[in-house]
Amino acid sequence: MTAIAAYEAAPLWILGVSVFGVFGAYAARVMLLGRVTDPRVQRERATVLLGRFPMEAMHWALRGAGGAIAALGVSPDAITWASLVLSVTTVPLAATGHFDWAALSLALGSACDALDGIVARRRQISSDSGEVFDAVVDRYADAMPLLGLAVYYRGSVIVLLVVLAAMLGSGLVSYVRAKAESMQLSLPGGLMRRHERLVYIGVALALGPYLRVPQLSIDRPFTVALIAVVAVVSNIAAARLTRQTRMLLAKSGRGPRAEG
Repeated sequence: MTAIAAYEAAPLWILGVSVFGVFGAYAARVMLLGRVTDPRVQRERATVLLGRFPMEAMHWALRGAGGAIAALGVSPDAITWASLVLSVTTVPLAATGHFDWAALSLALGSACDALDGIVARRRQISSDSGEVFDAVVDRYADAMPLLGLAVYYRGSVIVLLVVLAAMLGSGLVSYVRAKAESMQLSLPGGLMRRHERLVYIGVALALGPYLRVPQLSIDRPFTVALIAVVAVVSNIAAARLTRQTRMLLAKSGRGPRAEG
C-alpha cells in the first residue's frame, strides 16, 4: 500500500479499530463481570436497526472517558462546542467527496455529544440551560452531514431528493418526540431514533467510497442506499409518532373538540 493510499484509508482504519476495540473490550468485560446496567441506556430499546450490545458497549466506553475528562475540570459547554465544530466540519468534507473523513468527524462529534452530558452529571453541574444548548447543537449535528451530501449530489435530482427526505425525516422524528415530551407524554420506543440515524449515516459515509458497483450509474450507491433507508424509515417513524401522540392526547381529553 502506498503512502497516499494509506492516508486515504486512514479514517476507515481509525473507525474500524476504534469500534472493534470497544466491542472486544466490552465483550471481555461482560464475560468476566457481566453486563453494565445504566438507566439511560436501558431506556433506549433495542430495535431491528440497532441491537442492545453496541449501545451498551459505546456508552460503557464513553462513561470511562467522561470520568477522566470530568476529573480534568473540562466544562460540558466546551465539549458541546467541540461537538458542534466537528459536526459542521462534515459539510465541506462530504460536499467535496471525502465521505470517510466526514464519517470520522461525525463519529468524534457524536462522541462529544454524549460526553458533555456524562461530564455534567459526573461534576454535578447538569442544568436545563445546558440541555437546551445541547438540544440545539444536536439539531445542527443531525443536519450537517446530510447537508454536505446534498451539495455533493446536487447534480442528481433523484439522489438529492433522497438526501433531503432523510434530513426532513430526521428532523421530524426529533421534533415530534420533543413536542410530546413538552406535553408530558411518554412515547414508546420507535425506529430511527437519533443514535440509530447517526450509526446509519456514519456507516453510509465511511464505507461509501470503498463499496462501489461499476454496473450502476449512481455515484457511491452504498451511501445512497443507506441514506434512502434513513429517509424512508425516519419519515414513516415520524408519521407513526404523530399518530401515537394524537391518540394519547385524545385519551387524556386533549383531542379534537366537537363543533358546538
